[in-house]
Amino acid sequence: MVLEELFNALKVKHRPYMAFFLAFIFTFIAFFVAFIFFRDNMSIALIFLTTLLLVPTLITLIRLEEAVERKEGLKHFVRNHKEIFEAYLFAFFGVFVAYLVLGFGAYDNPELYGSLFNFQTDYLSFQQGVTEETVSTFVEGVDVNTFSKLMGLFAHDLLVLVVCFVLSFFYGASAIFLIMLNASVFANFVIFVSKSLADNFMQGLQVFGFFLIHMIPEVSGFLLAAIAGGVVSKAVFEEKKGSKAFRNVFKDATVLMLIAIELVFVATVLEVLVTAPLFQAFF
Repeated sequence: MVLEELFNALKVKHRPYMAFFLAFIFTFIAFFVAFIFFRDNMSIALIFLTTLLLVPTLITLIRLEEAVERKEGLKHFVRNHKEIFEAYLFAFFGVFVAYLVLGFGAYDNPELYGSLFNFQTDYLSFQQGVTEETVSTFVEGVDVNTFSKLMGLFAHDLLVLVVCFVLSFFYGASAIFLIMLNASVFANFVIFVSKSLADNFMQGLQVFGFFLIHMIPEVSGFLLAAIAGGVVSKAVFEEKKGSKAFRNVFKDATVLMLIAIELVFVATVLEVLVTAPLFQAFF
Protein backbone atom coordinates (compact mmCIF):
# COMPACT_ATOMS: atom_id res chain seq x y z
CA MET A 1 0.00 0.00 0.00
CA VAL A 2 1.36 3.43 -0.95
CA LEU A 3 0.42 5.07 2.36
CA GLU A 4 2.06 2.25 4.31
CA GLU A 5 5.30 3.00 2.48
CA LEU A 6 5.00 6.71 3.24
CA PHE A 7 4.07 6.02 6.88
CA ASN A 8 5.90 2.73 7.55
CA ALA A 9 6.20 1.48 11.13
CA LEU A 10 9.82 2.57 11.66
CA LYS A 11 9.05 6.11 10.50
CA VAL A 12 6.00 6.24 12.76
CA LYS A 13 7.99 4.84 15.70
CA HIS A 14 10.61 7.57 15.44
CA ARG A 15 8.14 10.29 14.47
CA PRO A 16 4.99 9.39 16.46
CA TYR A 17 3.11 12.50 15.33
CA MET A 18 2.92 10.89 11.87
CA ALA A 19 0.44 8.39 13.36
CA PHE A 20 -2.04 11.26 13.70
CA PHE A 21 -1.97 12.03 9.98
CA LEU A 22 -1.97 8.32 9.12
CA ALA A 23 -5.07 7.66 11.23
CA PHE A 24 -6.78 10.85 10.04
CA ILE A 25 -6.24 9.99 6.36
CA PHE A 26 -7.21 6.34 6.85
CA THR A 27 -10.46 7.34 8.56
CA PHE A 28 -11.46 9.44 5.56
CA ILE A 29 -10.47 6.68 3.13
CA ALA A 30 -12.59 4.27 5.19
CA PHE A 31 -15.46 6.77 5.18
CA PHE A 32 -15.54 7.00 1.38
CA VAL A 33 -15.38 3.20 1.04
CA ALA A 34 -18.13 2.75 3.64
CA PHE A 35 -20.25 5.48 2.01
CA ILE A 36 -20.08 3.72 -1.36
CA PHE A 37 -20.42 0.08 -0.30
CA PHE A 38 -21.91 -0.02 3.21
CA ARG A 39 -24.11 3.05 3.41
CA ASP A 40 -26.86 1.31 5.41
CA ASN A 41 -24.38 0.06 8.04
CA MET A 42 -21.79 2.79 7.79
CA SER A 43 -21.21 3.36 11.53
CA ILE A 44 -19.84 -0.16 12.10
CA ALA A 45 -18.24 -0.55 8.66
CA LEU A 46 -16.28 2.68 9.11
CA ILE A 47 -14.73 1.44 12.37
CA PHE A 48 -13.81 -1.93 10.85
CA LEU A 49 -12.32 -0.38 7.73
CA THR A 50 -10.29 2.17 9.69
CA THR A 51 -8.99 -0.60 11.96
CA LEU A 52 -8.13 -2.76 8.94
CA LEU A 53 -6.05 0.06 7.47
CA LEU A 54 -4.24 0.82 10.75
CA VAL A 55 -3.55 -2.75 11.89
CA PRO A 56 -0.37 -3.43 9.84
CA THR A 57 1.43 -0.37 11.18
CA LEU A 58 0.27 -0.66 14.81
CA ILE A 59 0.89 -4.42 15.03
CA THR A 60 4.39 -3.93 13.62
CA LEU A 61 5.03 -1.35 16.34
CA ILE A 62 4.05 -3.99 18.94
CA ARG A 63 6.59 -6.42 17.44
CA LEU A 64 9.31 -3.78 17.60
CA GLU A 65 8.34 -3.01 21.20
CA GLU A 66 8.52 -6.65 22.29
CA ALA A 67 11.99 -6.95 20.77
CA VAL A 68 13.18 -4.02 22.90
CA GLU A 69 11.52 -5.27 26.09
CA ARG A 70 12.97 -8.77 25.85
CA LYS A 71 16.46 -7.27 25.89
CA GLU A 72 16.12 -4.45 28.41
CA GLY A 73 13.15 -5.23 30.66
CA LEU A 74 12.57 -2.34 33.05
CA LYS A 75 15.78 -0.53 32.15
CA HIS A 76 15.16 2.78 30.41
CA PHE A 77 11.44 2.12 30.92
CA VAL A 78 10.17 5.57 29.95
CA ARG A 79 12.49 5.95 26.98
CA ASN A 80 11.64 2.50 25.61
CA HIS A 81 7.88 3.05 25.78
CA LYS A 82 7.67 6.72 24.93
CA GLU A 83 7.60 6.38 21.15
CA ILE A 84 5.10 3.52 20.82
CA PHE A 85 2.79 5.08 23.40
CA GLU A 86 2.89 8.42 21.59
CA ALA A 87 2.25 6.66 18.26
CA TYR A 88 -0.84 4.90 19.63
CA LEU A 89 -2.07 8.10 21.28
CA PHE A 90 -1.61 10.14 18.11
CA ALA A 91 -3.40 7.41 16.14
CA PHE A 92 -6.33 7.60 18.55
CA PHE A 93 -6.57 11.37 18.21
CA GLY A 94 -6.22 11.13 14.43
CA VAL A 95 -9.36 8.97 14.33
CA PHE A 96 -11.06 11.10 17.00
CA VAL A 97 -10.49 14.38 15.13
CA ALA A 98 -11.49 12.81 11.81
CA TYR A 99 -14.77 11.69 13.38
CA LEU A 100 -15.31 15.20 14.76
CA VAL A 101 -14.79 16.69 11.30
CA LEU A 102 -17.11 14.13 9.70
CA GLY A 103 -19.70 14.49 12.46
CA PHE A 104 -19.89 18.28 12.52
CA GLY A 105 -19.83 18.31 8.70
CA ALA A 106 -22.73 15.85 8.47
CA TYR A 107 -24.75 17.15 11.41
CA ASP A 108 -27.14 19.22 9.28
CA ASN A 109 -27.88 16.13 7.18
CA PRO A 110 -29.80 13.89 9.64
CA GLU A 111 -29.80 10.88 7.31
CA LEU A 112 -26.02 10.96 6.77
CA TYR A 113 -25.27 11.75 10.41
CA GLY A 114 -27.56 8.96 11.57
CA SER A 115 -25.86 6.47 9.27
CA LEU A 116 -22.43 7.68 10.36
CA PHE A 117 -23.09 7.51 14.12
CA ASN A 118 -26.03 5.13 14.45
CA PHE A 119 -24.17 2.57 16.56
CA GLN A 120 -22.39 5.19 18.67
CA THR A 121 -25.65 7.04 19.38
CA ASP A 122 -27.38 3.83 20.42
CA TYR A 123 -24.43 2.93 22.62
CA LEU A 124 -24.51 6.28 24.42
CA SER A 125 -28.27 6.15 24.80
CA PHE A 126 -28.75 2.54 25.93
CA GLN A 127 -25.42 1.71 27.57
CA GLN A 128 -24.60 5.08 29.15
CA GLY A 129 -28.08 6.59 29.44
CA VAL A 130 -27.02 9.74 27.61
CA THR A 131 -29.98 11.84 26.42
CA GLU A 132 -30.64 15.58 26.21
CA GLU A 133 -32.48 15.30 29.52
CA THR A 134 -29.55 13.64 31.31
CA VAL A 135 -27.15 16.24 29.90
CA SER A 136 -29.39 19.04 31.23
CA THR A 137 -29.66 17.33 34.62
CA PHE A 138 -25.89 16.86 34.70
CA VAL A 139 -25.26 20.55 33.98
CA GLU A 140 -27.76 21.63 36.64
CA GLY A 141 -25.83 19.58 39.18
CA VAL A 142 -28.62 17.16 40.04
CA ASP A 143 -26.66 13.94 40.23
CA VAL A 144 -26.10 10.77 42.22
CA ASN A 145 -23.79 10.50 45.20
CA THR A 146 -20.28 11.54 44.12
CA PHE A 147 -18.53 8.52 45.61
CA SER A 148 -21.02 6.11 44.05
CA LYS A 149 -20.63 7.77 40.68
CA LEU A 150 -16.83 7.69 40.96
CA MET A 151 -16.77 3.98 41.82
CA GLY A 152 -19.28 3.17 39.08
CA LEU A 153 -17.26 4.99 36.43
CA PHE A 154 -14.01 3.46 37.65
CA ALA A 155 -15.48 -0.06 37.55
CA HIS A 156 -16.72 0.51 33.98
CA ASP A 157 -13.39 1.92 32.79
CA LEU A 158 -11.50 -0.86 34.56
CA LEU A 159 -13.58 -3.40 32.65
CA VAL A 160 -12.73 -1.68 29.36
CA LEU A 161 -9.05 -1.71 30.42
CA VAL A 162 -9.12 -5.47 31.05
CA VAL A 163 -10.93 -6.10 27.76
CA CYS A 164 -8.25 -4.06 25.93
CA PHE A 165 -5.53 -6.22 27.48
CA VAL A 166 -7.30 -9.53 26.83
CA LEU A 167 -8.24 -8.73 23.23
CA SER A 168 -4.73 -7.50 22.51
CA PHE A 169 -3.25 -10.64 24.09
CA PHE A 170 -5.39 -13.08 22.10
CA TYR A 171 -6.13 -11.22 18.87
CA GLY A 172 -3.99 -8.10 18.62
CA ALA A 173 -6.16 -6.31 16.05
CA SER A 174 -9.27 -6.60 18.24
CA ALA A 175 -7.79 -4.22 20.81
CA ILE A 176 -7.08 -1.71 18.04
CA PHE A 177 -10.72 -2.07 16.96
CA LEU A 178 -11.87 -1.34 20.52
CA ILE A 179 -9.64 1.75 20.70
CA MET A 180 -11.00 3.02 17.37
CA LEU A 181 -14.53 2.34 18.61
CA ASN A 182 -13.83 4.45 21.71
CA ALA A 183 -12.50 7.27 19.51
CA SER A 184 -15.75 7.30 17.54
CA VAL A 185 -17.91 7.14 20.69
CA PHE A 186 -15.96 9.99 22.32
CA ALA A 187 -16.34 12.08 19.15
CA ASN A 188 -20.07 11.41 18.99
CA PHE A 189 -20.41 12.35 22.66
CA VAL A 190 -18.50 15.61 22.21
CA ILE A 191 -20.67 16.51 19.19
CA PHE A 192 -23.86 15.61 21.07
CA VAL A 193 -22.96 17.68 24.13
CA SER A 194 -21.69 20.59 22.01
CA LYS A 195 -24.93 20.73 20.05
CA SER A 196 -26.95 20.41 23.27
CA LEU A 197 -25.10 23.05 25.30
CA ALA A 198 -22.95 25.31 23.12
CA ASP A 199 -24.48 28.41 21.57
CA ASN A 200 -21.40 29.40 19.58
CA PHE A 201 -17.98 28.24 18.39
CA MET A 202 -16.13 29.36 21.54
CA GLN A 203 -18.48 27.42 23.77
CA GLY A 204 -17.96 24.42 21.51
CA LEU A 205 -14.22 24.73 22.08
CA GLN A 206 -14.90 24.89 25.84
CA VAL A 207 -16.83 21.63 25.66
CA PHE A 208 -13.95 20.02 23.78
CA GLY A 209 -11.35 21.36 26.22
CA PHE A 210 -13.29 20.23 29.29
CA PHE A 211 -13.55 16.68 27.95
CA LEU A 212 -9.83 16.54 27.22
CA ILE A 213 -9.14 16.96 30.96
CA HIS A 214 -10.23 13.42 31.76
CA MET A 215 -10.20 11.91 28.27
CA ILE A 216 -6.41 12.05 27.81
CA PRO A 217 -5.50 10.00 30.94
CA GLU A 218 -8.45 7.64 30.34
CA VAL A 219 -7.47 6.90 26.75
CA SER A 220 -3.80 6.67 27.77
CA GLY A 221 -4.72 3.91 30.23
CA PHE A 222 -6.60 1.97 27.53
CA LEU A 223 -3.66 2.31 25.13
CA LEU A 224 -1.11 1.12 27.69
CA ALA A 225 -3.29 -1.92 28.42
CA ALA A 226 -3.45 -2.74 24.71
CA ILE A 227 0.32 -2.35 24.36
CA ALA A 228 0.90 -4.56 27.43
CA GLY A 229 -1.39 -7.28 26.08
CA GLY A 230 0.29 -7.17 22.68
CA VAL A 231 3.86 -7.49 23.94
CA VAL A 232 2.96 -10.30 26.37
CA SER A 233 1.24 -12.14 23.51
CA LYS A 234 4.36 -11.89 21.35
CA ALA A 235 6.54 -13.07 24.25
CA VAL A 236 4.31 -16.09 24.96
CA PHE A 237 4.56 -17.30 21.36
CA GLU A 238 8.12 -16.26 20.56
CA GLU A 239 10.14 -16.52 23.80
CA LYS A 240 11.11 -19.58 25.82
CA LYS A 241 9.00 -19.77 28.99
CA GLY A 242 11.02 -18.84 32.06
CA SER A 243 13.85 -17.30 30.02
CA LYS A 244 15.31 -13.94 30.92
CA ALA A 245 13.73 -12.40 27.82
CA PHE A 246 10.30 -13.74 28.79
CA ARG A 247 10.65 -12.46 32.37
CA ASN A 248 11.75 -9.06 31.11
CA VAL A 249 8.66 -8.72 28.94
CA PHE A 250 6.34 -9.98 31.69
CA LYS A 251 7.74 -7.55 34.28
CA ASP A 252 7.56 -4.70 31.82
CA ALA A 253 3.96 -5.50 30.90
CA THR A 254 3.00 -5.73 34.58
CA VAL A 255 4.32 -2.23 35.20
CA LEU A 256 2.45 -0.99 32.11
CA MET A 257 -0.81 -2.44 33.45
CA LEU A 258 -0.29 -0.89 36.89
CA ILE A 259 0.32 2.51 35.29
CA ALA A 260 -2.77 1.99 33.09
CA ILE A 261 -4.94 1.30 36.15
CA GLU A 262 -3.58 4.40 37.88
CA LEU A 263 -4.28 6.54 34.80
CA VAL A 264 -7.86 5.26 34.55
CA PHE A 265 -8.42 6.01 38.23
CA VAL A 266 -6.98 9.52 37.83
CA ALA A 267 -9.24 10.03 34.79
CA THR A 268 -12.28 8.96 36.81
CA VAL A 269 -11.44 11.37 39.62
CA LEU A 270 -10.88 14.19 37.13
CA GLU A 271 -14.17 13.45 35.37
CA VAL A 272 -16.18 13.52 38.59
CA LEU A 273 -14.36 16.25 40.51
CA VAL A 274 -13.08 18.54 37.74
CA THR A 275 -14.86 18.07 34.40
CA ALA A 276 -18.37 17.81 35.88
CA PRO A 277 -18.02 20.94 38.10
CA LEU A 278 -16.61 22.88 35.14
CA PHE A 279 -19.64 22.04 33.01
CA GLN A 280 -21.93 22.96 35.87
CA ALA A 281 -20.12 26.27 36.36
CA PHE A 282 -19.91 27.34 32.70
CA PHE A 283 -23.09 25.86 31.22
